[in-house]
Amino acid sequence: MANSQPFLERFGFRRDEYHASRKYKVGKILKILFEEIARPRESVIADIGCSEGHITQFLVEHFRFVVGVDIDAQGSRPQSYQFVQADGCCLPFADRSFDIVLLNHILEHVASQQSLLDEVWRILKPSGICYLAVPNRLWILEPHYLLPFLSWLPRSVASTYVRLTKRGAAYSETLPSYWSIRRMSKKFGMKDLTPFLLRAPETFYPDDPDLLARTRYMKWLPEPLLKMFIPLVPSWVFILRKR
Repeated sequence: MANSQPFLERFGFRRDEYHASRKYKVGKILKILFEEIARPRESVIADIGCSEGHITQFLVEHFRFVVGVDIDAQGSRPQSYQFVQADGCCLPFADRSFDIVLLNHILEHVASQQSLLDEVWRILKPSGICYLAVPNRLWILEPHYLLPFLSWLPRSVASTYVRLTKRGAAYSETLPSYWSIRRMSKKFGMKDLTPFLLRAPETFYPDDPDLLARTRYMKWLPEPLLKMFIPLVPSWVFILRKR
């Protein structure tokens, strides 16, 4: 991973707000996975970059076997799933081990995005899927440090910006563009769920009032116009299927 300092410490997120947001996200993730997987209770799933496992633990009751992977140790907190401490770019799993891999806002934190996606391809079974959610490099407000235009800048300048604003010691994230994701994922069959999620937020985010408010006008946009704006939205959700 690009930086092994514990996630919540790096970005100063409030724990109560962070934990509450995990509940919103896991509901969306499960609804999407149930649409894509015929027999979830027979499936083996890996949550790469699971951090403290607040999403991972919700998966246990829905899948046959759940593995959480993170570069940081999880300490002595009781776990209902198998935890493996490892770098996502070099996973200690055999080829074709998993039916599902979860990459929920982790791609931007690794040292080599292509290596991570190559590892996902390797450990997925044929026809297995990867749930990929990732923020947009071109969105004005960088989502981790909440600084405008931060992800647009060269790394050295971005790190200076972070230090001057007292948000951290350096900027090590690499947010992708829509086109770089498509290029790196070319071995997979890709389904972009972003337009569908924007058109039906009440289906996937019923308990997230802030997101419902931000997306309430999206459903009225004509489909061709909505698709034109997809490369510019704050984040995307894809399903990558191993062909």
